[in-house]
Amino acid sequence: MKKKILLRRLAGLVSLILCASLLLCFANEIFVDKGHYRDLKRVLYTDDENSYPLLFVGGSHMGGAINPPYFKKEFGINSFNASTGGQELYETYYLLKEILKRQNPKVVVLDIYYALNQSPYGDKSFAHRVLDPMKISCNKIKAIEASVPAKDRLAYFFPLLMYHSRWSDTKSIQKEWQDYIGKYTGALGFDAGDQQYGKKMAYDNWNYAACTPLADKQENYLQKFFQLAQDENFQLVLINFPCEMSSDKLTQWAGDAPGKLNQIKQEASAVGIPFLDLNRPNQMEKMGFDFPTMMNNASHVNYDGAYVVTEYVGKYLQQNTPELFAD
Repeated sequence: MKKKILLRRLAGLVSLILCASLLLCFANEIFVDKGHYRDLKRVLYTDDENSYPLLFVGGSHMGGAINPPYFKKEFGINSFNASTGGQELYETYYLLKEILKRQNPKVVVLDIYYALNQSPYGDKSFAHRVLDPMKISCNKIKAIEASVPAKDRLAYFFPLLMYHSRWSDTKSIQKEWQDYIGKYTGALGFDAGDQQYGKKMAYDNWNYAACTPLADKQENYLQKFFQLAQDENFQLVLINFPCEMSSDKLTQWAGDAPGKLNQIKQEASAVGIPFLDLNRPNQMEKMGFDFPTMMNNASHVNYDGAYVVTEYVGKYLQQNTPELFAD
């Protein structure tokens, strides 16, 4: 009799824990910021398997420069832009690994801007944008461990803790939720601004040829990307988008950014991985890209510039990754 009572109590405790876990998961789903949430959820978990032969991954430079619907219109290829603002290289790596559970791309185009970061961690709020849409898995756990110090990790396993200030904000939460579950607009991750920077690029030392090693963490994950491409049998293409190179902020964040770009090019060339550097005067001239009018600000392409960049990248991929267009 005592054994039966103990088993019933144990079953009740397990049921209580399961119900609490489900409620917590649902609350997390409700209160997390939906900025990139719906797009990443689609490519991670809800869109048809193997529906994207081409993936674009990386930070905000990628997010505002590549327009998948326009790419489909011009080149007939389904693609997804799985970028988020401030997405660090190691976060991109684990996000891509999670995407690869359901997608089998022929080509992955990686924005390498965040390989320049010389700090071991990025912005905590930016990390939420890429980590919150991921379900609990080995990839998410490893991504959290790579992205934030141990003392800050609990809020990434339970985002509800991070968004406590939104608990009473019922109007905006309701609006976000209605948009989230409503009709999808079809941007496929693309999100560009509509401002014009209005200035020419100040950097002019394009003959700089020195190579500067990446920070150890960034170098480690760059090599992991090289290995992942080999293991998963996709063509990796590295890309760098137009952005201002003469900036105190960039120097503080990256150190010798031009030298690190030269280092990445050298390492990619050594393993036969293409690197398309669009942040060069000759490339911008080939694209017909006007820096003052096609940049949203010093670092990001605007909506009009994205059409130019997307078309040029599509033509580059036609020439350099024919397997993508084989069908």
